[in-house]
Amino acid sequence: SNRGISSDLWSGIMPLPRSAFVRTARAVTVRASFLFAANAFAQEPASVPATGTTEAERVIVTGEELERVILTGSAIPTSELVGLNPILNLDRNLINKSGQGTTTEQLLKSQPIASANSIPVQNNATGAGGPAGAASVSLRGFDPGATLVLIDGRRVAPYPGTAPSGAAFFDLNTIPIAAVQSIEIQKDGASTTFGADAVAGVVNIKLYKDYRGAQLTLYYGNTLDKDAAEYSGDMLFGTGDDKTSITGDIFFYHRNSMFNRDRGNSNRPPFLSSDSSPYNLQLSSDVAVAAGGENLNPGGFEFATPPDNSNGLTPASDWIYSRRRVRGGLLFATRL
Repeated sequence: SNRGISSDLWSGIMPLPRSAFVRTARAVTVRASFLFAANAFAQEPASVPATGTTEAERVIVTGEELERVILTGSAIPTSELVGLNPILNLDRNLINKSGQGTTTEQLLKSQPIASANSIPVQNNATGAGGPAGAASVSLRGFDPGATLVLIDGRRVAPYPGTAPSGAAFFDLNTIPIAAVQSIEIQKDGASTTFGADAVAGVVNIKLYKDYRGAQLTLYYGNTLDKDAAEYSGDMLFGTGDDKTSITGDIFFYHRNSMFNRDRGNSNRPPFLSSDSSPYNLQLSSDVAVAAGGENLNPGGFEFATPPDNSNGLTPASDWIYSRRRVRGGLLFATRL
């Protein structure tokens, strides 16, 4: 058995102990078993579902339970300048709970950040006080022209008149509140996105587009003195199918006029105007002072004064009675 091996080489090989040989053999055997097991697992063919099977059949064939995956984020890069905008969303549920069921103006007035304001009307005339019967919204105390009003995300034509400051605005009274599905109010300025007319913010009014059915809303209210009644009627209706949708609204609103003469705290000097004196009499400054009032236009003696909304001069001691109320033009007067 020792052929071809010199005696010197054979003598240099030391036989290993039996225990060491056994440990080495066991180690080699264990490692080989792992390698063979891994190869056998990789060679097993994956079960392929038959073609034409449904989602439920694939679960049965593969023996695995599929889970629904919901994406909550996106890795699409966006501009770093675009940030979160504070937006107040008034949905239909909040609108109904607010109790403001008459006009959109009254609804926005109840919001702490909107401060909707009616264009003031002075002496029932379209003069310096602005247009009568119109309402605007001004966010954060800015001029109404600094708040942009959108309908379904689109710009709308402004009111034919202007606010006392000369700025154009949108009349909120033209939107029936029953046709409003939700209102989005951006509380910060958006001039970089919409332009200079959105410095104070943006109000986006969303209307019903696919309403089905019909609803009728009636409202009536009055003061304790029963002299400033307010009533409205609103009918919303809609019909359609998967391809066509028709939605309409019929709205009526009225509020009785209330003048300064109708209240005890305003039917006396110095609250003098064409609507405060008895029988709509207008008093000049000298007569007001003689009656115990204040001279609101000091600066010398007045022997004659031009009455408001009329032509000509009238002696300071005369009373002027207007036969009718007008919204513009000349006011004809008669001396007593």
